[in-house]
Amino acid sequence: MKSILMLAILNILTVTMAFASDAPVKDIVVYKNPECGCCTKWVKYLQDNNYNVTIESTRDVLAVKKRLGVPEKLAACHTAVIDGYIVEGHITHRDIKRLLLFRPDIKGIAVPGMPVGTPGMESGSTVQSHNVISFDEQGNMEVFSEH
Repeated sequence: MKSILMLAILNILTVTMAFASDAPVKDIVVYKNPECGCCTKWVKYLQDNNYNVTIESTRDVLAVKKRLGVPEKLAACHTAVIDGYIVEGHITHRDIKRLLLFRPDIKGIAVPGMPVGTPGMESGSTVQSHNVISFDEQGNMEVFSEH
């Protein structure tokens, strides 16, 4: 019984350390319009949280979304790809870490639109409640996290 408890505690500590780590997570490619200020702020947010960001500037971000299979109703202003997953919109680094840690069988996660208070969309202390939505190859969608 003690060994099971110790194993459970070790697992919890491992997950906690993965979330708390300041080491670079992964390389991430961000597709954005070169003139979009909130996209630039989101890129800076990722860099500040130790992501290695490659920017792919394009004036046709919609074509990128279509090529990658982002559902239209989940679209935001920028699209990123990290370790085979799509990250659409103003998503927190914690949600990205959670995605990479648990590796669910999905295509990606998205914050549709541009909710106030999300990374890159800061406006004082105002934070608009929103959900991060997961989506898969078949178009199924579920709430990944609530904010």
